[in-house]
Amino acid sequence: MTKQILQWLTAFFSLLAPAASGAYDNSRFPPFDTAIEGRGFQDISIHPNEEEWLISECSKVITNFPSCHLFIYSLKDKTYRRLNLSRAYSYINGKFSSNGKQILAVRQPPPKSNHYDEVLKSYAQGEIFIMNRDGSDFRVLPIPANRIMNPVMSPDGTKIAYLIAESDKPYVSSVSFAYFEIWEYDLMSGENRLFAGPMRFYHATMINYLSDSEIIAGALAPEFTGEGQSRDYLGKYQGSEVFKIKRQMRFAPEPSFYDLPFARYPSTDIRGNVFFEAQPEKIGFSLVMRTATGSTKIWRAPQKNFCVASKYISAASGNYVAFIYGGDSLTSAEGKRALGYFDVQNETWHSISPPKINQDLLHK
Repeated sequence: MTKQILQWLTAFFSLLAPAASGAYDNSRFPPFDTAIEGRGFQDISIHPNEEEWLISECSKVITNFPSCHLFIYSLKDKTYRRLNLSRAYSYINGKFSSNGKQILAVRQPPPKSNHYDEVLKSYAQGEIFIMNRDGSDFRVLPIPANRIMNPVMSPDGTKIAYLIAESDKPYVSSVSFAYFEIWEYDLMSGENRLFAGPMRFYHATMINYLSDSEIIAGALAPEFTGEGQSRDYLGKYQGSEVFKIKRQMRFAPEPSFYDLPFARYPSTDIRGNVFFEAQPEKIGFSLVMRTATGSTKIWRAPQKNFCVASKYISAASGNYVAFIYGGDSLTSAEGKRALGYFDVQNETWHSISPPKINQDLLHK
């Protein structure tokens, strides 16, 4: 049955784009219709049916400062539907469960203003909730409120892993939070504990389960390595921000994929392939696929009028990879990000533009 589903998905996405002509050419920027107007896209999760995206988008439509909502976008009919959640909260990092039957996300009280300190206060009160896809059986996990980010459900549906940032950073810093740990909540026993470590990553952007007992993390420079001296992350490891971490591992392992400079934003498919961003020599910013057997495929990103992607998210089949990108060329008061996907089968880049948020959409 799984093989039939993958064959159907391959055929479906081959219809979305013209077939690529010849081998992919990494000597030039590929064609890509860059969005003109940016928006407040914060995260994406792809349903197992691969036709629906769960999108976290922040907007000033309701208030004079951004409040984030969760939407379902259909690739098939181009509809954009807001999930009917309480407006007393802002919602980030929405994720589908691996079977697509549940949704989990982080909710926060919206900031009282757009001042940096108020935004930090909002993040410090984050809680994880889980509900059925139709909105029923809504519940907040009994985990102390904190700087919680990026919850994901284990493949067997029994656990939820998430990131916690230990501290805030000053406004002048390049990151808002620092010193991350991976925690895990057991939905069966109610136990909440560190997944591994402590490791104290200076920064972290995302986590995904590789299996029920191993996580791949987009993270930077863990402090606790058990090696007795600081690692040269920019030298030997070429700035890699990808780590494979097994449950109850005491110390941070070496980063993965450091044969390519600046590997980051890892995402996986059900075949065991890992997609991530890297900057190969003489090519620059690229989407990379490292297969389960260790082979590598590199696709140069469309950098003309295209800023570096801020996240890559693979569909379960690996037939396409969604991404969030942004840059100064995107004009909008709502944000500086846009959406797209890379068709792996046809090796082509495509823009995605969900309907704009307005009062009518928010009341649906």
